[in-house]
Amino acid sequence: MLSVKQVLIVEDLPDVADWLHQQVVIMLDPDQVHRASNLADASRCMEQHRYDLALIDLGLPDGSGMSLVRPFKKANPAAQCIITTIFDDAEHLFGSLRAGADGYLLKDDTEEAFAGHLSGILQGRPPLSASIARRLLEHFHPLAGEKDVALTRREQDMLTLIAKGLSVKHAAEKLGISHYTAAGYMKDVYAKLQVNTRAEATLKAIHMGLVNPS
Repeated sequence: MLSVKQVLIVEDLPDVADWLHQQVVIMLDPDQVHRASNLADASRCMEQHRYDLALIDLGLPDGSGMSLVRPFKKANPAAQCIITTIFDDAEHLFGSLRAGADGYLLKDDTEEAFAGHLSGILQGRPPLSASIARRLLEHFHPLAGEKDVALTRREQDMLTLIAKGLSVKHAAEKLGISHYTAAGYMKDVYAKLQVNTRAEATLKAIHMGLVNPS
């Protein structure tokens, strides 16, 4: 189960930031929650602290929150980086996932659904709004005549553990292999599935029947 002790919320609307803060405290019970209302403040927080979770809005006053994803993941490789936004278009969705985001939640979901996704982060459930998950599945639906993808047994083992919410490091430990070897397997998986992130790889592999996370 994921332990969330340090959280960063990047949101420029005070009432939304207040609600996210409240939900994070209720659902995840972190030790500390930092808040930033723009890119500059968020960057300063990222320089001064390490985090287990970030909730990042895309539409910020001084630019797109998408630009924070790569540096956040680089500084906090084991953390979850979740986009929380009103944008449900493919450009923002896939741009965020390619940047390394671990999830994508729509702020216009019901409060119950949104809170459920936050709670599910602890259990390793993919933090994706229902409409976003459908869009991803449609995008990755195998086209007629699409070439079959053949994964090795080890690649399937890695992808199955990743689909259950484990990091590459923890999956490697579970399989008794080095992190370097595990990363190599995932690099080959990305190439075979033609994706760039764990979230994309998981959804595409499940949809194509290559792995069964249950």
